[in-house]
Amino acid sequence: MENYVNKNVVIIGPGGIAKDYAKVVQALKTNAIAIGRNKEKCDLFEKETGLKCIATPLDAYLKTIDIASTYFIISVNTENLGFVIRDLISQRAKHILVEKPAGIDKDDIALTIKLLEGKNVFPYVAYNRRFYASFQKAIELIKEQGGLTSFSFEFTEWAHELEKYNKTKEALEHWLLGNSSHVIDVAFFVAGLPKEMHSFTSGAGVIKWHPAASQFSGAGVTIKGVIFSYQANWASAGRWGVEFNTLQGKLILRPMEKLFFQKKGELTINEIELNNKQDIDFKPGLYKQVEAFLNGDATNMITIQQHYSNLINIYEKIKNPMAHAAALK
Repeated sequence: MENYVNKNVVIIGPGGIAKDYAKVVQALKTNAIAIGRNKEKCDLFEKETGLKCIATPLDAYLKTIDIASTYFIISVNTENLGFVIRDLISQRAKHILVEKPAGIDKDDIALTIKLLEGKNVFPYVAYNRRFYASFQKAIELIKEQGGLTSFSFEFTEWAHELEKYNKTKEALEHWLLGNSSHVIDVAFFVAGLPKEMHSFTSGAGVIKWHPAASQFSGAGVTIKGVIFSYQANWASAGRWGVEFNTLQGKLILRPMEKLFFQKKGELTINEIELNNKQDIDFKPGLYKQVEAFLNGDATNMITIQQHYSNLINIYEKIKNPMAHAAALK
C-alpha cells in the first residue's frame, strides 16, 4: 500500500460512513483527523477507529489549519451536506470529497453550484460503486467483447426496512436521489448518459414517506446509441442490480459487488473471479475512491458540477416524470 503521510486529511462528521473512511485513510498512512460537533460521538468514534476526533465547530477548526492544502471528506448527514460543502468553499478549500448526493435535493445542490461559479474548484461526489472491482472488470470485458448492445438496471429499495431507520422525513422523501442514485449513476457511467428517456411511475401514496411513487419503469437510448430499460418496485420484492449485454453474452452485477457472465446460447451463469481484496478488506470501492481523490485522478470520479448538470434531472425525471415535465415548461 502506498504511503500518503504528506497528505493532510480531515473527515467531517464522525458517523457510520466516517468510520469506513477512517479505516481507509489510516491504511493509506495519511496525516488524518476527524472532527464533529458532539463530544460523545467523537469520543466513541475515536475509541472504535483509533483515529483522533476533535469536537469543535467547523469554522473554529478551519482557523487552525492550512485550508488550501487539506483534503476534506464530508460525511455528515444528508440534510447538512450542502451547508458544510458551501462553508468549505467559502473558506477557499480546494480538495473536497462529499458524500453522495452532495445535498438534500436539487435546489440545495444548485446553491453549491452557484457558489462555485468563477472558482477553479471541482469537488468530487462520493459514488464509490464506480470503483468496485466488479464494475471495473465489467468495463474491461465490455471493451474486449466489442462494446454494449443494451443494458438494464433495477434500484428496488426495501421500504419496509427503511421505515425502521432513524431517517428524517426530508431525507426519505428524496431517497431516490440520496440512495438509489448509486445504481443509476454507475449504470450510465459505464454505458453513457441518456440521449432520450421515457419514464413512468405508479403507486403514489402507497409508501407514506415517499408519496411521489413506489413503482418506477422506463427505457431509452444513450448518447452512445445503446438502448436500455430500468425498473424498481419499492412496495414489492427485489434488489439492486445491473445487466450489460454484448454480442458475446450478458454481464450480470447482482449483487453489485460480484460479476457473473452468461455466454450467448447458454443457460449457465458463471461467476467471474475478481481482484477485489480491497473491496473485501474495506467498504467496497472506498479504498480506490479515496486513493483517486488524494492523487487528483478524475478518471472514475464525478465532480459536483457534472453531478448537477448531467444527472440531477435524470433522477428527477425517474422519480416523478410529470412533475419534472411541468418544471421544464
